[in-house]
Amino acid sequence: MNNMEIKPTNWLGTKKEDDETKELEWSGGSKIPDGKHAGVITNVTYREEPYEYTDIWVMVDSISLEMKYGVPTNLSPQTKLGKLMIDFGQQFELGKTIKPKEILMGKKVEFMTIMKGDYSEIVEDSLKPLITNSH
Repeated sequence: MNNMEIKPTNWLGTKKEDDETKELEWSGGSKIPDGKHAGVITNVTYREEPYEYTDIWVMVDSISLEMKYGVPTNLSPQTKLGKLMIDFGQQFELGKTIKPKEILMGKKVEFMTIMKGDYSEIVEDSLKPLITNSH
């Protein structure tokens, strides 16, 4: 074997300079009661590991906690992402491109949560536009 230098890496295979000096503060965790909640979409991000996913970040109104709701990055009328885009007013048009971040950012939403062990998660297919009664 040659004298190749081996450097520590994080799970993505790259090491950031501040990984060794970053300080984190312990918290007690945030429990979100099971049930229906409202919030606002604060960000839309994309990841490719271990699969291509679109992550939708939602700030929960009642406790000021941000949650992540992930769906496969596959756009058709039958997929979770496609159904979500249709729920938020997009029309299916074969060959047309859309930008989910532009469509979703800042939108008020409602969703259901459930405890999964020690953490809460948004129930699959429950993220919907918040419909307010304007009387």
